[in-house]
Amino acid sequence: MMGSFVTSEGPTKILRSGDVRQGSQAYRSIESATRRLDSIICAFFSWFDCVFHHSLIGEGVLYLGQKGATWVSSSFFAKWSGWFLRLLFTPCNQPVTEGTFFGIILALGAFVSTDMQILSFAVFLFILLWRRVTLEQCGSPLAHLPFQLVLPFMFLFLFIAGATVSSVAPGQSLMNFVLWCFNGLVFLVAFDTASRGREDSVIWPFLTGVTLSSMVGIYQHLSGWQPPRSWLDAKFEDEIVRVVGTFRNPTFFAEMIGLALPLSLALLIKNKSLRDKVVLLVYVLIQGTALVLTWSRGAWLGFIASFAIMAVLFDKRLLIVGLGLAIAGVIVAPPVLVERLLSSFTLDDSSNSYRLFIWRGSIALLRDNLFRGVGLGAESFVQIYPEYMIIQTPAPHAHSTYLQMLIELGLCGFLVLMWLLLACPWYAMAALFAEKGRGFERWAYTGVLSGVVGAAAGHMLQGVVEHTWYNPQITAIFWAWLGVAVGVSCALRSRGPGEAPCKEAPCN
Repeated sequence: MMGSFVTSEGPTKILRSGDVRQGSQAYRSIESATRRLDSIICAFFSWFDCVFHHSLIGEGVLYLGQKGATWVSSSFFAKWSGWFLRLLFTPCNQPVTEGTFFGIILALGAFVSTDMQILSFAVFLFILLWRRVTLEQCGSPLAHLPFQLVLPFMFLFLFIAGATVSSVAPGQSLMNFVLWCFNGLVFLVAFDTASRGREDSVIWPFLTGVTLSSMVGIYQHLSGWQPPRSWLDAKFEDEIVRVVGTFRNPTFFAEMIGLALPLSLALLIKNKSLRDKVVLLVYVLIQGTALVLTWSRGAWLGFIASFAIMAVLFDKRLLIVGLGLAIAGVIVAPPVLVERLLSSFTLDDSSNSYRLFIWRGSIALLRDNLFRGVGLGAESFVQIYPEYMIIQTPAPHAHSTYLQMLIELGLCGFLVLMWLLLACPWYAMAALFAEKGRGFERWAYTGVLSGVVGAAAGHMLQGVVEHTWYNPQITAIFWAWLGVAVGVSCALRSRGPGEAPCKEAPCN
């Protein structure tokens, strides 16, 4: 797979520090395989570039591209629309980059189908590799993962492939295997972009997309839109309305906001530009309002955890600010909001008791399939679960990300997944704490790292009581944030004391 490990000068500093053993047989084997894969990719795109430029189609595309560029540069509408797009999609004084288009593709998850998002990403990745090979003339088209993350990444996909082959619903599992490959490539591209110091260019378009979706949710609330009654416990049916934004379900909507709002806050604190701060403050207010209107208790608790983790990693003084805002919010909030939040901890709520019955049936299913698993995807779960269902509680999944992954992958596959999920933030934490004591430099360069780690951690906390990976677009964002965390960490580790992370050269 692309992006397997770090090889060159910057990461060598990490290797010398004892993080990995460069002389090990495993390292040499992976290094050799990666170089071979790089050579194959470079050879293919070099051949394709030559064929394209000497074909009629290539000449036509280049001609139309030149005409289009001339029109854009001279068009009044294009000039001002371009300025507006840069205002929303890029930080102050930063140009549109490859990361900007990658971020737009991630944001599309809130508006288009999964198939369209994957197709858009495939086209983007093809053009990205083509451009890297032909313009940069480098030996490696993408930065390589640190060696300590390679083994869990590779082993995870081996277990994913095994869960596809051995599935009780192999056809559906094959589709889910494609989704896992999509997530893996998203993780690698996000790592590559962040290791080049362009993480902001990925995050900004995504935040813009979530803000637009949040505006739709706020409009639904103001317009009197009515959701299905099955989304609420009977005692709340006449008091609250759960908005969905551009999604089909308020839980999906809340999960997406939960992955965006901590980043909006982190960038708001980090950025020095007044323009950026104003835009991000608007984003925070809109996203925060929409998150409340989803009435998703799991997402609320997940965001609280995200903020607390971000504050601990970024600046502990934020905990005091957050506590003050929380107390003020409880005082001024309508009683139904507080009652809704507190209902998370009682079995009197029908959705809570419903989850308990599903978990009991899912655990019974797991006991009989502990090591083998039932196969990749929720469809495999649905095929087996009715045999273990308790008192007529049908469910499309186990209502817990951890329990669902255990059932799909089996115990060994689940442990490898946890290995990777813990190794990524561990690698990020090591880089983050190494920055302590560097004054404002730490504040400036580790804000995004704290934000993505906090957002991912809050998401996984929510995953205890909800299957947060049921929606593919949300799952892709989670893996993108893991990639950004590792990429920023790699950039921080690669620099010397007092140096800024490189904004152009890749981490490798």
